[in-house]
Amino acid sequence: MIDTLADIARIRTGHTFGASNGGWAYDAYPELETLDAGRAITIANITGPAIITNIHTTQHIVPKAGGLFYQPDNALTDEQRSALAARGIILEIYYNDQPSPAVRVPLGDFFADGCGGRAQHFSTPFVEKAPESYNCFIPMPFEKSARVVLRNELPVNLGNYSFVEFERLPAWDDTLGYFHAAWDRFAFQLGGQTDHLFLHIDGAGHLIGRAWSVCTDEPLFKGFAFVMEGNNEVRIDGSHTPSADYLGTEDSFGFSWGFQRPYIGLYNGINYVRNDTPAQLSIYRFHHHNPIRFEKSLDWRIDWSHEFTTAQDFQTRLKHAVNGENAWIDYATTYYWYQKTMGYPHADLLSLAERVKPLLHSNQTS
Repeated sequence: MIDTLADIARIRTGHTFGASNGGWAYDAYPELETLDAGRAITIANITGPAIITNIHTTQHIVPKAGGLFYQPDNALTDEQRSALAARGIILEIYYNDQPSPAVRVPLGDFFADGCGGRAQHFSTPFVEKAPESYNCFIPMPFEKSARVVLRNELPVNLGNYSFVEFERLPAWDDTLGYFHAAWDRFAFQLGGQTDHLFLHIDGAGHLIGRAWSVCTDEPLFKGFAFVMEGNNEVRIDGSHTPSADYLGTEDSFGFSWGFQRPYIGLYNGINYVRNDTPAQLSIYRFHHHNPIRFEKSLDWRIDWSHEFTTAQDFQTRLKHAVNGENAWIDYATTYYWYQKTMGYPHADLLSLAERVKPLLHSNQTS
């Protein structure tokens, strides 16, 4: 593994570079599996010990056509086609012939292409959305094998070209962790006393990043007012006291005074923001030299009970909205981490129809 720029110059023996093609059967490798409707294809199946160094894949295009999905009489809108392309394909990575994946995330969300594929182009040392493609540079070491899979859950064939670059290692190093990534999408009513668990991991490892999409059409939350507050509490190894208590979600991602405008940084970014109604937000933060390490467990919660406590008018209106079955907020969250063991109890994926909705739960009454 390359740890620093200076390390690039070090000559290593016993390391072999390799790459695997997938998806494109129209060139030198007609035997490659194509990403047809309802099909899962393996874009790399590598024996170890080795380390995946790059995953490249197409951004997919869902054709304009009437009767494609759940609109039998109308062509899909551009926003719907974007969401289908971003969340209709699932990326999975399996290590050492384990039956459950360590990585299972909709393709767009894995590459921090939030809000159903609406993020602008951006680049980080970890993942990037380049013109018409996605690239991942996160190192993924494994001892025996790694299988990288794309699963097309759409009812249409998709054109795909992928490649996975890797480096074979002369021997396995037990200090290396296995890369994991998990996704979930959920909605809840956000009130004045809300304290919500966002992530729990068991085992030893370290968190290296988050990519979130946040959406709401609640008028009280326009511009992510109140939503952006919430103390982000990180508890390590079962401690009752947070090891980190970021006093605001925007601050935990490296910003201040909310999410006002797009910003593309190497380690944190706002790659899509709509501060109107519905409010829509795509954000990411990666930890390079400052991973969040844990030996037994990690919990990430957001606690809103300390926010706007003197704003009685707002609290009254918020309570009225909650009692009126409103004040819903929608999160789609991706986490990236390493741990010593393989596998993670991923949340059940929502149905395709639920995954691609602009909002899981609207606050707008008919």
